[in-house]
Amino acid sequence: MTDLRFRRMLPFLAGFLVGAACAAQLFASAAAAATDHETAPAAASGDTAAGEGGGGETPAVPPLWPETAAVEIGQQPYMLIRSLRAVQDAVASGSLSAHEHQRQMMREIGAQMGELPVAVWDDVRNVRAAIFFVLSGGNPVVLKPILDRPKTRHIERRALRGALAYGEGRAVDAMGLMGKLDARKLDPLLSGIVALIQGTLASRKDAARAIAYFDEARLLSPGTLIEEAALRQQILLLAREGDLERFDLLTAQYSRRFPNSLFAQSFRRQFFAGVAKQNFKRASEWISRTETELMKVPAAERIGLYLAIAEEATKGGNIDIARFAAGKARELSQAGSRSYQRARLFEGAALAATADFGQGLDILNAVDATQLAISDREVRDSALAVAGAVGRWPSPPAALDEPAPGSVARAEVLLETVNSLLEEASP
Repeated sequence: MTDLRFRRMLPFLAGFLVGAACAAQLFASAAAAATDHETAPAAASGDTAAGEGGGGETPAVPPLWPETAAVEIGQQPYMLIRSLRAVQDAVASGSLSAHEHQRQMMREIGAQMGELPVAVWDDVRNVRAAIFFVLSGGNPVVLKPILDRPKTRHIERRALRGALAYGEGRAVDAMGLMGKLDARKLDPLLSGIVALIQGTLASRKDAARAIAYFDEARLLSPGTLIEEAALRQQILLLAREGDLERFDLLTAQYSRRFPNSLFAQSFRRQFFAGVAKQNFKRASEWISRTETELMKVPAAERIGLYLAIAEEATKGGNIDIARFAAGKARELSQAGSRSYQRARLFEGAALAATADFGQGLDILNAVDATQLAISDREVRDSALAVAGAVGRWPSPPAALDEPAPGSVARAEVLLETVNSLLEEASP
């Protein structure tokens, strides 16, 4: 009975084995096709082969990166840039060691790229890595061997020329080239940093356009040093343009996303010094916002910020702001300390050109000049001279040794004639 059942099942077993063999062959073919695609990818969209739809032969399109690497993978520029980006993001998170390591990496990567064989640049990933390196502040010399490589696509070629102009300090040329790039259509490695550089270049002449570029940079590279840098520049532009609502929004976002950034302190100093110069629209509202923001800063750092405001306001002639900031710095400083002496200096200097110049003189004379830097001593000397000039009556003009010109005598005769005529005409 068992043998009979086995014989009846044989056709089903045979059919199952044939189906399994066919499926295995299909999977093997698909895997081989996928492997071929990875090793020799087709050209990106926009690179249409000649003869398409015309019935003729389609010429071979060169791959975006070669099947055989010119150097070991650890020496490939795109691998070096991956390490650099990781260090940069650590800088945005507040790592001091990463900041120091970044400088060393930039030097080392520049040296390594300069020694690579030119065949390395036939790999589009390495071309993009070199562009990123230069836009990050690297030596632009590394781009020169790449410019004339025949396999470099048009979009990377334009980005190359723009990055070279930027690295060499040719801002007008850089903006002309990079302004034509659509960052959203670039490879993810380049999209964010290109938008950031576009905003930096545009900020000198077109604030609205620069703000739009910085928006793109933040959206294309979230959580990176690129976003952190875009936020810093964008906040300053919004302040100058008087856009209080977006300023408040992005300031809160910066504090939330990058509270420990190594650039945060210098950024705050730059912003508050700008407020002191009154470069911004709706200045009175910025002063109140300045006080609100400063209350979020630790007291130790707050003293330095108040002094920076007082110094810039004093030099700019903004008396009320200088007195306010200097008074705050004095309240937070320890009596007799260097910061206390500087606060008193700016208080006295602010009063020197006002009706309270006498009080300003007393304060300036009481400042311990031995605790001041040379630049602060120059401010003190200038303020003392101003206060002295304000409180001194001008000397009467010296008598003229030479006779008055003839025109003056004729004018006096005419005036006397006019006066006589007026007297005769009066009833």
